[in-house]
Amino acid sequence: MRRLFAFIIFGWLIAGAAHAIPPPILKAKSAILVDAETGQVLYELRADERRPMASTTKMMTAILLIGQGNLDDLVVASENAIGTRYANLNMTPGETIPLRDMLYAILLRSSNDGSVAAAEYLCGTEERFVELMNEKARELGLKNTHFANSHGLDAPNHYSTARDLATLARYCIQNPIFNEIARTPEKRILRSINQKDVLVQTHARCLKHLPGADGIKTGYTAKAGRCFVGSVTRDGWRLISVVLGSTDADKDTHALIEWAYKQYRRLDLAEAGSTVGEVKVDGAHPKAIPVVASAPLRIIVPRHWQGGVQSVLQVPIPKLPVKRGQTVGELAAVLNGKVVAKVPVSAASEAKMVSRTSLALWIVAVALLWAGNRYVRRNKLNRRRHFHSAQRSGTMRWRV
Repeated sequence: MRRLFAFIIFGWLIAGAAHAIPPPILKAKSAILVDAETGQVLYELRADERRPMASTTKMMTAILLIGQGNLDDLVVASENAIGTRYANLNMTPGETIPLRDMLYAILLRSSNDGSVAAAEYLCGTEERFVELMNEKARELGLKNTHFANSHGLDAPNHYSTARDLATLARYCIQNPIFNEIARTPEKRILRSINQKDVLVQTHARCLKHLPGADGIKTGYTAKAGRCFVGSVTRDGWRLISVVLGSTDADKDTHALIEWAYKQYRRLDLAEAGSTVGEVKVDGAHPKAIPVVASAPLRIIVPRHWQGGVQSVLQVPIPKLPVKRGQTVGELAAVLNGKVVAKVPVSAASEAKMVSRTSLALWIVAVALLWAGNRYVRRNKLNRRRHFHSAQRSGTMRWRV
């Protein structure tokens, strides 16, 4: 049984949908554009088509290394690692690079040999690391993604989709270390041997010419074409774009991003910590529990758009006792009958079960209070009657 609390917010704007700006014509074979915070899809082109994703693979490689490695550890270059095709870090067998610096080489220079060396550092072999990559893909719900290596060179059974890569990117940018590296144009790294080649620079040209650009990962092979998972943040609003199989991924990304910021605006429905309703629970004290949004609830709507957004509080009757701050349900944003975003809601106060003993004591207390009030009122009434009776009989005496 669910209690639904709904309120309607209407945004009446001066222009109608007829003023919508058509999306750009892309050179990419697959693409998607999403809101980074909610995942709301603003544009898609064959977004579920499985395709080789080239070095955008390294997003998964990097996030696993950040999450499970020690950034101060030294990654040792093996013969196997330096023999990777299109190795560009020019490592010598036995050379060491701190994992933190190796991550810059992986994400900025897109180092294939660095990816293999780091995978061997974490799991012993690249094959075991790939198992970890696929396990993480399943955990994130990437149903159309499978990894065969840590670097992204073409291989059988190595593929993803624009939609899955957008989901992966949204996960990765939640990590501040990943964010810092992805937005960095260039970095000098520490090396134990080849100290003449210490400057790694990003392949993402948009970081230099696209306002607000802050990542994320380029990719290219002859089979995959030009690929790019991009990110731009303007006025606190972050968008993620993915283009696969393009002849000019940078131009496609630029066109998508500029179109989105002109076509859409962000609508705030609830702020984090704001009260969004209450839930009544029979047999509890108090009987109603106010609930607050645990995170901001925002959706994206066309700038020149006229319509309604429904915010629906979905809270099952919670089991008692309820602790303050406990997650009790969700607040969903519904646009044109479709849930486009949702955030958890939590109890703003605690609620305890009213036991039979407590109920009995409460009844007794109420009864005693009622009896006491009645006794006091009767005494007051009797005194008034005695006073008026004495007045009528003339027996009252005033003292002077």
